[in-house]
Amino acid sequence: MLSLLREYKERFGIPERGGVREQLWVLTELCTRLYSSGTPLWVLKPVMSKAAEGLTGSRLVDFVLFTRSGFIYSPSSNTTASFTMERGFDMRMTTLAERILVRLASFASNARTVHSIKADIPKLSTLIKAARGQSVMIMGKSKDRRELLAKEILDLASEGIGLFYLTQKDLRGAGIRNELDSDQSGTFSQINKDVKQFWTIDDSDREVFTRLVTMEAVSSLKAMSKLPPSNQIYPRHVILLFRTISAAGAAGLWFSASWWDMLVAGFLAIVVSLFEGSALWKHERMIFEVFVSFVVGALTGFITITWKEVTCFQAIAVASVIDILQGFRVVYSIMEIMSKHTISGGADFLESLLFTGLIAYFLKFGLHAAETVMGDREEQDLFQCSKPISQWWYLLLVPVTSLSWSVLFTPLYRDLPLMTFHGILSFVVYWAITQIPDENMDGIAIFVAALTVTASAGFISRFTGRQALGDTVTGLYVLLPGSYLARGLFNTASNKVLDGTLLTSIVVIAVTIGLGGWTGTMLCSPTILGTNNGLLKNFAKIRAMDKRSLSILRHQDHRMTDEHGGRAMLFF
Repeated sequence: MLSLLREYKERFGIPERGGVREQLWVLTELCTRLYSSGTPLWVLKPVMSKAAEGLTGSRLVDFVLFTRSGFIYSPSSNTTASFTMERGFDMRMTTLAERILVRLASFASNARTVHSIKADIPKLSTLIKAARGQSVMIMGKSKDRRELLAKEILDLASEGIGLFYLTQKDLRGAGIRNELDSDQSGTFSQINKDVKQFWTIDDSDREVFTRLVTMEAVSSLKAMSKLPPSNQIYPRHVILLFRTISAAGAAGLWFSASWWDMLVAGFLAIVVSLFEGSALWKHERMIFEVFVSFVVGALTGFITITWKEVTCFQAIAVASVIDILQGFRVVYSIMEIMSKHTISGGADFLESLLFTGLIAYFLKFGLHAAETVMGDREEQDLFQCSKPISQWWYLLLVPVTSLSWSVLFTPLYRDLPLMTFHGILSFVVYWAITQIPDENMDGIAIFVAALTVTASAGFISRFTGRQALGDTVTGLYVLLPGSYLARGLFNTASNKVLDGTLLTSIVVIAVTIGLGGWTGTMLCSPTILGTNNGLLKNFAKIRAMDKRSLSILRHQDHRMTDEHGGRAMLFF
């Protein structure tokens, strides 16, 4: 690597591009993309710090992240930059952005991978052998080796110990001197001076390398921007179909709904989706949620008052708006507070609680409007679902509903099977434990289900290189409706929407999900699971995407195979 790097510097000089400004752009753009695709703050900051070290060679780059904004400090230029970001869920973007993240992190000083594998100083004989091999490589004849050299340098740095590892370790110290003294043949002593000179890395070498890394990252991010938006992967009518199934499944699985309830919930979910595409509330999300909640509440009220015997207001109304409820925001906010992101977590929690209250209030307001028009008062049986479907139907409903929930996160096609599997796994574990006749089983079921999902996603990610966040998000989504939002919204519907019991339930269940998720993630960490040759072989085989692979993705990103994969960094 050093031989090639020096050849590049001698032949082409220090690149004009890839300076401090572009480094800051890469870090802010990558951070924004990861956050907007669903990466939580407690995961985002450490992985971005590692990527910044790989990009700049400095461990002092610092990030301060809030709910909708962030700050980054660069010690090389002594500057602080601010940027805006918005939370969302886009698993396809997570998969693509993680590859760039891992590529940058692989240049950091710890080791060739990003899984805390111990980085020992290589033996002198190994370094000399590598230097001689690379010296042969640079003697090949070529008219223009600029791009080829840059790619080869970065590939070697990514797969090997990396330039920044060499700059932060004193390879000319006692370790090498002891090896020289212990060598009886004296071969190494004769070339000691040349070896020391070869492994001395000056600032210009470092500058060339950081600029090459930055140029590659800029190229990858710009190529990613040219890809079709994630919402174009699935046709509009397919999204409507899966939203219908999602709402119907939520009603049947979580609210003991009848077939009629499920049918109406699916229809109203289509109404919500059609309103969501309107430009009237493009910049005012609150107006959309208020309007849709009122419309759904009114329509559901008309239906449930007219057909009281076969319909249930709670199942239809809440399941219809399940996609706009603030489930993940509540869970994320509690976990942000637990991970010491107090400001962001507190702001998220208050916002999610406010929007949940608004949705619930206007659902109730819509029901009141329907009662006024119909001339019939609210009755308690509107909130009691007394004709649930047979649980034998769960064998069909759970897989189909889990697939629908997975599609709503817009993943790559090849990620759908595993995401669906983790949705099924989560529900099965939760349902099985709640069948035990004990009033305390609900909390235990949620904890074990969250633990099982994150552990399974982590194990699969460790051995395949696929990102674990999509599998985790789908599995946890299955727990959200029944956990605190949907079941609690109308417990006090005849009096007030939100009370102390519901607030306590929100906090307790969110903490339970968070602790279960973190416990599962720890079970598949390198500290507990350890490393093995299979993992290392897989990591060494997989290379991050370059310009050519992004060109392939532009045309068929939904057909990617494992050869286009990346090492995983994003765990829950």
